[in-house]
Amino acid sequence: MRGIAIPKKSNRIDNVYPSISIKKINNPSLFYAFPLFGLLIKVIMAIPVAIELVFLGLYSFILTFINSFVVLFTGKYLRHSYEINLGLTRLSAKVTFFIFGLTDKYPGFELGIKDKFKVDVKYPNNPNRLFAIPIVGGLARLVLLIPFSIYEMVIRYAAAIGVVFSAFPVLINKKYPDSTFELARDSTRLNLAVSLYIFGMSDKYPSFSISMNHKTVKIILIILGAIGAIFYLFYPLIIPFLRLA
Repeated sequence: MRGIAIPKKSNRIDNVYPSISIKKINNPSLFYAFPLFGLLIKVIMAIPVAIELVFLGLYSFILTFINSFVVLFTGKYLRHSYEINLGLTRLSAKVTFFIFGLTDKYPGFELGIKDKFKVDVKYPNNPNRLFAIPIVGGLARLVLLIPFSIYEMVIRYAAAIGVVFSAFPVLINKKYPDSTFELARDSTRLNLAVSLYIFGMSDKYPSFSISMNHKTVKIILIILGAIGAIFYLFYPLIIPFLRLA
């Protein structure tokens, strides 16, 4: 399975966004695959792009606030806001895929993609005016996203653990495992969907769906991800008990 299958004309899965299509990497870099060290190098290399993402995210936040009035009074999504949010989504995907090892190509600073994957989001033709009420609509989205955000955190931790362990088969066999490749891809989609929902790029609740090929490996990683998420969420409560023990 080389890419996420998202039929464009099916209303049943319109809430699966962004649309991501990515081919499995061939001949991944052995240097980047060196356990932990390669990952650290990629994180350091991505810092300049991360700084760009911060400023772009702030600009997107301002545009989203302005756009809420545009949607509220005109019923139309500001085209410039859509283009910036789409660019931000694509750049974020490039950085994540680079760090996760799904591509060895440096993300660069462009908002477009010149690599063997695509990230697309449909233009919101009929945005919900109730969700566009300034501040109130944004807070409503944040509250609604709580269960999805917890789920996304679990899958993100699972994918991160999978990426770390994927370094060994890459070094030995020069191949990225299908299971962790798919989980990293799907985790990226879930993470991006959170921002897109908040930005009003879609009024449909994001989909929890992920590929469950190679089920055994993914279930183990998801369990480990859940343990990591629980520890992160309840860290202030767990530490006192550990000290007493």
